[in-house]
Amino acid sequence: MKKAQNKHMDMQNTEAPKAMKHGMMLVDGEVQDVVLDAETVESLLFMIEEEKMARDIYDALYEQTGIKTFDTISNSEQKHYDTLLSAASKLGVDTSALSDEAGVYSNSEIQELYTTLLAQGSLSSGDAIDVGILIEQTDIEDLQNAIDSNVDITLLGQVYSNLLNASQHHLDAFEMIA
Repeated sequence: MKKAQNKHMDMQNTEAPKAMKHGMMLVDGEVQDVVLDAETVESLLFMIEEEKMARDIYDALYEQTGIKTFDTISNSEQKHYDTLLSAASKLGVDTSALSDEAGVYSNSEIQELYTTLLAQGSLSSGDAIDVGILIEQTDIEDLQNAIDSNVDITLLGQVYSNLLNASQHHLDAFEMIA
């Protein structure tokens, strides 16, 4: 997986955002206008689908292996997904092109990753755990890059930092059962 900051959204039936996005958010008790550049919007949309992909893969691998860690972390990934969707809404980012259907993604690269990683994880319980480790390692790297590169918006910085911390715990959980 490549870093989220280098992603160019390849949205099917939609165009990647080209202009600045404006949103309103509460900062220190005051409503402020927030301007997001195209790179920040692309990164946020990518992160949303990356969290959804992790959830979908973990759900499928739990069904196949019965390993409880997949079920537990899938529930957490759902919370991450919901948190990112909420942040996007607060920031005025349109997420209507994103699918709610499991295993279906607007970003073609994430769609390919889903297919590849699910197939790899379906080979054995050990391979499933290796896929979980790979997903969390990549998620950590992508979140750290997003934090380092383009998150001047307090809300996104807080959300990404919280997700980074959670992903580090998920990685620890997978490594403990590897």
